[in-house]
Amino acid sequence: MGRKKKEEQPGAAETERPAETEQVKSAPEMAEAETRTPRSAGRKRAEKKAEKADQRVTTTDPVKKEHMEGHRNRLRDRYREDGMDSLQDYEVLELLLQFAMPHRDTKEMAKQLIAHFGSLPEVLDASYDEILDANIPRVKDTAATLITLFKDTENRYHKSKGREHSYIRSTLDAGKVCCSMYHNQTDESVRILCLNARGKIVKRDEVAKGDVNAVHFPVRKIVETAVLSKAVSVILTHNHPGGTLSPSREDLDATEAAKAALSTIGVRLLDHLIVSGEDYYSLRENGYL
Repeated sequence: MGRKKKEEQPGAAETERPAETEQVKSAPEMAEAETRTPRSAGRKRAEKKAEKADQRVTTTDPVKKEHMEGHRNRLRDRYREDGMDSLQDYEVLELLLQFAMPHRDTKEMAKQLIAHFGSLPEVLDASYDEILDANIPRVKDTAATLITLFKDTENRYHKSKGREHSYIRSTLDAGKVCCSMYHNQTDESVRILCLNARGKIVKRDEVAKGDVNAVHFPVRKIVETAVLSKAVSVILTHNHPGGTLSPSREDLDATEAAKAALSTIGVRLLDHLIVSGEDYYSLRENGYL
């Protein structure tokens, strides 16, 4: 007798078919998932990759590479040995950009940035978006961040230096504090320093903001600030971004009005300082108070 053929188990074939069907069904789902993947994610990865490539030295010529590195070292040596005044404006920016792109020649980028904005101060005053919108080749996120960080760090430094003078014992002390408060400010504003009986600054506040040419002195706001801080005396200050330190007729009239209003609540107006850049003008020292 011949051997009986092994009977096929119907269950085995049936169990395999659903798996195949499931795989077929999963294909459209996978395609749909790929369609839903945001293109922006891929674009961001590409931009990051391009920026990293920009930060690397592109030349493979050992002579050119050695010349570039030698130039960078000489520029840093000049700054360390002879100071900032030994560098031209584009060289200052070139040196700064080297820290954002440590393996790339940044001279041409620095020159193009200054040509686009007009000067080194204008480059340093530019916002992050303005720097990127300039479309300077290879000036990307890292370079724009470093440039804006430079100015913000400088502003923080001056504000911190101003806070170190917590006591006002002379016009010189008041001048240092007031100049630090207006560092890099391009619009006029009125500020107030409220002092206790020992001359300690208990509050410093901006009470009014104007434009580049004028600002209104809010006498009522000045009095309210003095009352809320329990001040014994007050120093007023405002800036002249245009560069002149001489008080206008309006400045003198506003000073008299503030002095009279403060006297009604028993607070003394010690001085009114006009600030322009790193210099100041004291109305008390010049006989107006």
